[in-house]
Amino acid sequence: MKKTFILFYLLLLVSLPVLSQTIDKSKLEKKEGFFTFYTDEDKGKIYLEIDKLDYEFLYVNSLPAGVGSNDLGLDRGQLGRTRVVEFRKAGNKILLVHKNYDFRASHTDNPYETKAVKDAFAESVVWGFEIADHNSGKFLVDATSFYLQDAHMVGEKLGNAKQGTYRPDASRSAIHYPMTKNFPKNSEVEAIVTLTGTPSGGYIRSVTPSPEAVTVRQRHSFIELPDDGYQPREFDPRSGYFHVSYMDFTTAIGEPIVRKLISRHRLEKKDPNAEVSEPIKPIVYYLDRGTPEPVRSALLEGGNWWAEAFEAAGFKNAYRVELMPEDGDMMDVRYNVIQWVHRSTRGWSYGSSVRDPRTGEIIKGHVSLGSLRVRQDYLIAQGLLQPFEDGKPADPKMLEMALARLRQLSAHEIGHTIGLAHAYASAPTDRASVMDYPYPYITMDGSGNLDFSKAYDDKIGDWDKWAVKYGYAITPEGEDEKKFLNQILEDTYAAGHTFISDVDARHPSGSHPKAHLWSNGESAPEELLRLMEIRKSRLETFGKNTIEDGQPEALMEEVLVPLYLMHRYQIEAAAKLIGGLDYTYKVKGDNQRNQKRLSASVQNEAIDALLKALSPENLVLPKQVIDHIPPRPMGYSRNRETFPSRTGLNFDPIAPAENVVDMALGFMLEAGRTNRLAQQAAFESGLPSFGAYLDKLSSSLVRNQISEDYQGQIALMIENKLVDHLIKLSKDAGASSLVKAEVRAKLDQIKNRKSETEKGKSGISAHDKYLSDKITAFLRLPEELSTPSSLNVPDGAPIGSDEIFCDFEF
Repeated sequence: MKKTFILFYLLLLVSLPVLSQTIDKSKLEKKEGFFTFYTDEDKGKIYLEIDKLDYEFLYVNSLPAGVGSNDLGLDRGQLGRTRVVEFRKAGNKILLVHKNYDFRASHTDNPYETKAVKDAFAESVVWGFEIADHNSGKFLVDATSFYLQDAHMVGEKLGNAKQGTYRPDASRSAIHYPMTKNFPKNSEVEAIVTLTGTPSGGYIRSVTPSPEAVTVRQRHSFIELPDDGYQPREFDPRSGYFHVSYMDFTTAIGEPIVRKLISRHRLEKKDPNAEVSEPIKPIVYYLDRGTPEPVRSALLEGGNWWAEAFEAAGFKNAYRVELMPEDGDMMDVRYNVIQWVHRSTRGWSYGSSVRDPRTGEIIKGHVSLGSLRVRQDYLIAQGLLQPFEDGKPADPKMLEMALARLRQLSAHEIGHTIGLAHAYASAPTDRASVMDYPYPYITMDGSGNLDFSKAYDDKIGDWDKWAVKYGYAITPEGEDEKKFLNQILEDTYAAGHTFISDVDARHPSGSHPKAHLWSNGESAPEELLRLMEIRKSRLETFGKNTIEDGQPEALMEEVLVPLYLMHRYQIEAAAKLIGGLDYTYKVKGDNQRNQKRLSASVQNEAIDALLKALSPENLVLPKQVIDHIPPRPMGYSRNRETFPSRTGLNFDPIAPAENVVDMALGFMLEAGRTNRLAQQAAFESGLPSFGAYLDKLSSSLVRNQISEDYQGQIALMIENKLVDHLIKLSKDAGASSLVKAEVRAKLDQIKNRKSETEKGKSGISAHDKYLSDKITAFLRLPEELSTPSSLNVPDGAPIGSDEIFCDFEF
């Protein structure tokens, strides 16, 4: 018994001091703030003091130092998730819980009803901390492992991109103490996180010195939630704003259960009764000090355009963009920022934000501008101006145009971070919004002289002013906010504006006549023909005058690509008119126009313009272009921004034409578009039918007489591509049975046409027999035939990309 008591007493002595002796806070550096923490650099530790249980705050993770590959998307300054969390004590643990605000009970005083909703949907425990010490309601936990985790899911993203399997390596990771800071309303802890694994992809190899070890920095931000003074504003699909949404199970039966609130900054007038007032707190954006001149000045100028919109909404001195203070931290939630981001390849820019998920209030706007973007506009201008004849210096118009685009881009991405979505139907209305994607508008006179003065706009548009007014104007005292906001929208559309955003503009089956990316002009077919004239003129003069002395002549191809493909986006815009529908995001009872199918004349104009773009004479390259582009020299291998080649190392003069043909036929014979053509004549007589459309395509693209020269080879390629795309459409699960039937009939007709002996010939040409045999094989055994893969079009992003989502947040 005595031995048992002694053993128990010794165990008690060992266990009792654990809480008080495990962590000696007197030897640690204390950093007080929103959540006080203690650091021990000698041992690589950080301890978090939790003095607020069951208290909601925001948890945001981000990536202060990234990977540097546009394809992987792990950029410097990238924001991660924003979560409403709270600490809860559970036994000997403190749990960090991500609360579920997607499902709420906002309209009840019944605690049981609230609990019923809360218990119906899962929460997420983000982390569990063992309590190391506690005193007077304060709990001390070792948070080192929490901060060294892969919170940004870099390893998962690399795996999804097929770059390898990577996991955090604790031995190569550490707290980054210089960027571990505390403030009254936010606590910032940064970590150096190394992920190790076996690389299996080219993207990660191209940007990492030792690709088996990928080291980034990850930030953890604990942020105080805004107070209750913010007034949420209801979302309207006509308004052009991003939104947060949630299901409220305490709404009255018969009312929408999903509530939507727009995303916007808090902006309040000092004098609520004044028509124009200064704000209580202005919206200030800070530009990255790492931005070089003359880019820096261009971004500041373009970013400040929005001040005019806020003035129109009733605020003066409410918005500005200025240079970041020297001691400023771009990831600090207290700063709205414009970050200049470098990548190894050209890519998108982004406008994202930290928002309160409960209300939609924007707490931090965060713009990321890709630094290589400016070089693409410079290259476009270089191909058009061709300025280096006889060793002349670069034409200043090239840089001027590139900087004009950066001003517009700065305004565009900031627009996302003040809450605005893309407004893709704005370009035809006198460039009504910087939230559209503009292609440089360049004109040519009768003598072939180019005018760059209107390449990009130099201000925000009228749509932008209306949109900011909807989001930020203060409802006059005594007036119903819903009626006030609806009147703003009515006035917006009475002024002739149309708001159409991403899905409609980006969908391959899109049908809106105005909502396009990178297009210009009131009429897409007319603009396509206009661009083709400029393109033709500049291709005829294209040569060594496009590159500087001392550059490898093979680099002419990089300049050729954006010139040869300068009409690529107008091709897409014109194709959308085929089977097109003019519509708006109409709300019952509003003043927007009713939807209607596009007229036969509009659709036929688009078809004719596209067929002209597909004619061999508009696809051939001038002889001097082909003669002057040699194979790539050592150190300058073929890349994603050069044309592909079926001729080995040599420049392939057919490949550029094949790119255009594949693009155009891909749009013209897209399943949804052809389904609409097959239906529309049944609803409205006189509109083009799908059968008539196929007749027009085959009569124009399948020829009876084909020469045996370069242009003839392109004609043969066009015929082959038409057959391939028709076969692909006939096998498309999305194509209707009527479309498939008519396609098969047309293929049979082409086969019979190619099987007939041409006049003056003793037999069937090899090409005709090949097409005939291909069609016969498909019609007999369609499930066993696969069409050849298409050549990849040279990268155009961010002036064009196959990705659905780009430089905006949801």
